[in-house]
Amino acid sequence: MRHRGITINGIGAVTGDLMSAADAIRAGHYSAQQSQRNHQDSLAVAPECTGPELAIRAGRQALRGFHRRLDLHLHATIHDPGLDFWSPNCFVADQLGVDTTMTLAVNGMSNSMVAGLELATNVLKGQPGQAALLTAGDTFHTPLFDRWQTDPGITYGDAGAAVLLQRDSGNDAVAELISTASCAQPQLEGLHRGNTGWYNGNTYRRPIQLRQRKARWLATHDGPGSLETLNAAAVSTVVKQALYDAEIELDDLRYLLCPHYGAPLTHRHCLAPLGIPEERSSTFLASRYGHMGACDQIVGLHHLLTRRLVAAGDHIALLGIGVGMTWTAAILRITTN
Repeated sequence: MRHRGITINGIGAVTGDLMSAADAIRAGHYSAQQSQRNHQDSLAVAPECTGPELAIRAGRQALRGFHRRLDLHLHATIHDPGLDFWSPNCFVADQLGVDTTMTLAVNGMSNSMVAGLELATNVLKGQPGQAALLTAGDTFHTPLFDRWQTDPGITYGDAGAAVLLQRDSGNDAVAELISTASCAQPQLEGLHRGNTGWYNGNTYRRPIQLRQRKARWLATHDGPGSLETLNAAAVSTVVKQALYDAEIELDDLRYLLCPHYGAPLTHRHCLAPLGIPEERSSTFLASRYGHMGACDQIVGLHHLLTRRLVAAGDHIALLGIGVGMTWTAAILRITTN
């Protein structure tokens, strides 16, 4: 889908303090073999924060200098917002002090922010001058979630991220959203459910064991090979469609910002299907921060912009992959130096 006049006019990113893999190994949380295999050097850890609190801090950065009404606020938390039966999106909007027509939670899991760009853009096409804020935030604390061991090949970091989108307001924009493309394969939802039973009102929540859930599902669905084939096809489909709509080629991309998996998974699930080398990807950030839920791509974009690793005219692709499963690609053109 081609977009015109949609720009990113604010961006924010907050990460936890870095805990080294070496410290985790000494504490018995991780192994030297896992660290070496996954190229994991450290993780972002915010032990005293919740995801919504980190999202608020990122949102304040994105809204700096913006004093108008928002037409839409979308918020994503993929894990535990800190409280059950509660509205974290309204909390974030209230704490940011925004005047918004609507605030909603988005549950696209790790694809929430990239898919949210597409959702928000369709709202902003209504009339000139509209604005939308996207926020996300997650923390992965024990005992419910073991950030080092719960998910094979992936370690989880704590972060908040935010993006301010506007229509026909490019004067102070940092990037233009040129195109997006999405697809879904909901028949894969069982990969992260396995044969785990429902809570059914049980107040005790066992620690999440994604490793076991995935193994049980894969054992009855032709193993990991079939999943990787489906994922490769979906990644290629959304990225190539977004590139086609943007009227550029894969070689025109300066960076691909993808989910922050461990190195083997990132290569198989994101880079190999597209033929993108590591040096044009966000793998260097994955090894530093870990997988930060829906925040990965925006943290990556914030890193590139604030460190001036991109320049006006550069094209960036954001690739989102969400549990369930869904895929979204977004093509940006940098408009600031």
